[in-house]
Amino acid sequence: MNKTLLALAVAASLAAHAGTAAAQGSGTRPWYVGVVQDFTHESNVFSQPSGSKTSDTISTTTLRGGLNAQLGRQRAYARASVFHKRYADLDGLDSTGYDAGLGLDWATIERLSGTLAANATQRQADFNSGIATTSLKNTERSEDVTATVRLGGDGLLGLEGSLGHRRVTFSAPEFAAQQYRRNSGSVGVTYRPSGSLTLGAGVATQKTEYLDPLPSQTVPDANQRDDVYLSATWVATGASTLAARVNIGKTEYDQASAADYDGVTGSLSWAWKPTGLLSLNTVLARDTGQDAGFRRAADGNALPSATDFSRTTDTLSVSAAYELTAKVSVTANASVARRSLVDVVTASTGRDRTSRLSLGATWAATRVISAGCNVAHESRSASGSVSSDYTNDRFGCFVSATLD
Repeated sequence: MNKTLLALAVAASLAAHAGTAAAQGSGTRPWYVGVVQDFTHESNVFSQPSGSKTSDTISTTTLRGGLNAQLGRQRAYARASVFHKRYADLDGLDSTGYDAGLGLDWATIERLSGTLAANATQRQADFNSGIATTSLKNTERSEDVTATVRLGGDGLLGLEGSLGHRRVTFSAPEFAAQQYRRNSGSVGVTYRPSGSLTLGAGVATQKTEYLDPLPSQTVPDANQRDDVYLSATWVATGASTLAARVNIGKTEYDQASAADYDGVTGSLSWAWKPTGLLSLNTVLARDTGQDAGFRRAADGNALPSATDFSRTTDTLSVSAAYELTAKVSVTANASVARRSLVDVVTASTGRDRTSRLSLGATWAATRVISAGCNVAHESRSASGSVSSDYTNDRFGCFVSATLD
């Protein structure tokens, strides 16, 4: 167990103790523990071109738990899950992973507030990143810590600053040059002309240092990105919230100048709940590749993916959740991602377009037991020599038991 995961586990234990004590005092139980068993069949495990597809059935067993404790003005929360994946045929890919996180929302009586968050994950890296396609067992680990401080955020004017650190590593030596550590920071001002509208502006910077050199390099590469950003959050109604952020900046590499980027990134999201039974979420985003994979984790269902090595990724995603009955709910998601790719070793360029469709249903049999199934289709079309076409179909079912 690495030091970061150990630190998260210890902190989670302390937070759990505090949360239990708070729960006993308030008569609530803001915690959960559970187990999930999932079986999924994939038609193309390695996301290879059609002529070389490999299918398999994967069993995933997950133990998970979490808490959410209100401690006066502060709120502490933690989550942790450990999962083991077993392949029916490709047993050399069997692996154990985890996803753990801690957070603290804090506030003082002097209009000073902020957040602290730490996350750590371990998973099998994507087999097809576009630029690098492999069937290797490749463990991806990512760790990140962020801190944000706000002054006067509830008033007309406010100040906000943040610091962050991320580290990504891979077990396969073929991916050594993609490992990196990043430090980031931002400072900005917020303006609230009304209770439903918040505007913001500021500057942000990030420094990325790669841990190993590429075959064509004698020392590891690094890049620097500097941005000016504008943001807005509008709570149009109690059922509709829009949030936008635009970054205008430049990314420059010390050595791999073919991957330099000068332009706009950002996102536009809309959360809408037209009825008490239906909720819709739409996200339009442009990110550099190493940030796009971490944005995809925001749906709460997918772990971060650090194997998007694109120059830029444009994504449109629409998801819906509907409560069919008191015990049955259905979900649907459709997304499309267009990537601009650069192989920094050969300077080759290309583009690809990946579409994903999924549909799922969950039955809450009892307060503790639930079960469900989902089906998904994924396809990619590519141009240039740095990516390839593929299709993959998934079908899976799960059963879970949760105590809270």
